[in-house]
Amino acid sequence: MNITLTSLTIREIRILRFFIGVMFAIVLAYIANWPFAFITPVFVAKFLGNSKAKLPFKKLVTIFLVIVSAFILGGIITRLLLPFPIVFILIMTLLIFWISYWNNSGGNELVITMLLVGFTVIPMMGLLHQDIAQTFTIGFLFSCFVSLMITMLMHELITDKTITSDNNKLSESKLTKKLLAQKPERVKFAILSTLMIMPVMIFFFAFNLSSSVLILAFVAMLAQKPDLVAGIQGSKALLVGNTIGGFVAIAMYNLLTVAPNFIFLVLLFSCVVINFAQAIFSEKPMAPLYAMAFTTVIILVFGATLSSADADEKFYTRIIQIACACSYVVFATIAATPLIKRITQA
Repeated sequence: MNITLTSLTIREIRILRFFIGVMFAIVLAYIANWPFAFITPVFVAKFLGNSKAKLPFKKLVTIFLVIVSAFILGGIITRLLLPFPIVFILIMTLLIFWISYWNNSGGNELVITMLLVGFTVIPMMGLLHQDIAQTFTIGFLFSCFVSLMITMLMHELITDKTITSDNNKLSESKLTKKLLAQKPERVKFAILSTLMIMPVMIFFFAFNLSSSVLILAFVAMLAQKPDLVAGIQGSKALLVGNTIGGFVAIAMYNLLTVAPNFIFLVLLFSCVVINFAQAIFSEKPMAPLYAMAFTTVIILVFGATLSSADADEKFYTRIIQIACACSYVVFATIAATPLIKRITQA
């Protein structure tokens, strides 16, 4: 049976590209297993799991250079200012506010994420040892580079046959665009995001909670989403998405403990990826939640299956960490709702 790309719909092409790209990233990450290799399929899924046209090569290079700059700057700040806690916290507050403001002004989502990781995770790693922070930086940047290359390759091999306007994704960003409309609101929402992140960061640094850095990273990234910060509905969606991912990851992990075989792992991931791809590229209102859930699945399953010891403990610890991050964001959103209403009604 000869099936050509010309006979497929745009949705089917994107599902196929997502499936092949993510599975290639998963297999490569497991086989090569460099430090923080699991980040590669996470970003490939993020890049290929949307309806946007492929990014030009120059823009990809620019994004990668910005990411490298962010991590280098994060490393410099860690080395120079970490011995001076008060100065470090003040500088970090200003940086988080600037990133939050840029995010609310329409900054590139990937660059925003990388800046947040560079300015939050690297200093936490630096608390353990500078060599650990350096290993994380190199592994993370290499994973990001590989994911960009895989994404570009997939777009070249499996191209969209036509350029269309994607109306099915417009409702997802409607509230975000509304929040980007006025400059005063950008400042106020940037302040709110900063107030959500900094207490957690100060708490983690005060008690040296480097082992729970995943919570800090999740809080920092989730606090940058205006649609989550702006209402309880978004927070419920956050919990639902991560709950779905958690249940799928638990099911996968239990199956893998029964049959700990690489071929079975690949086949199991294939079933999960194709089902998530169909859900992500559907026109259902829950489509964005499945993208969030899939990220949770990759983080949890990779973290457990690549561990040589205490896999059970690490797996369920990560579930608890993600649940804590989501719960904190929900609590902060509820606490901030009265202030949000005053901002939006002003």
